Amino acid sequence: MIVVLIRSILLYIVVLIGLRIMGKGEIAEMNSFDLVITLLIAEVAAVPMENNNIPIVNGIAAVTGLVFMQIVISYLALKSRTVRVFLSGKPSILIEKGEINFKILKKERVTIDELLEQLRILGYFKISDVQYAILETDGNLSVLPSSSYNSTPACEFNHLPLSLIIDGQIINNNIKIINKDINWLFEVLNSNQIENVKDVLLLTIDENDKVAIQKKKI
Repeated sequence: MIVVLIRSILLYIVVLIGLRIMGKGEIAEMNSFDLVITLLIAEVAAVPMENNNIPIVNGIAAVTGLVFMQIVISYLALKSRTVRVFLSGKPSILIEKGEINFKILKKERVTIDELLEQLRILGYFKISDVQYAILETDGNLSVLPSSSYNSTPACEFNHLPLSLIIDGQIINNNIKIINKDINWLFEVLNSNQIENVKDVLLLTIDENDKVAIQKKKI
């Protein structure tokens, strides 16, 4: 037991030193390459920690090698934009000028529901409140609000802003929440010269019952 304790402490110190050498930025802004290196470091440190038959020097050497590789790659990424883009990718504009960019959304494998959820987390309950939404290389969402965005809305409103159609699919539960029915929804579509629900990318209704529609682009 004492041997296991000592080995664990030594490997902990080695991993801690390795992460410190890699720098704070690698942990705060972790991209896919950083995540892979971090997982590998955890894995190679765990094996000799669990198995006393494996020399602890092997674990230390593996962690050191991975840290060295991370430092070299980070240096190359710092000096070369091509390497940086290859490892981290580029930011993707999910909402541009108040409209969802569905092609980019599909490319990044982000659903409209996930996008709306992230916007709500950031305090934006309506697409009209967003001028630009950018998916950063670390997976975070950056938002530039529209000029009409009000972060302190009125104290009273009819209901929360809701999505009634998402990617051609009617959200029946939300229609019931606003005390409307499917016939009302089709009347809204007809008044906007929309014959098929499948042609709608997103239809929302705000807290004051104002409807906003974004059609799918052909």
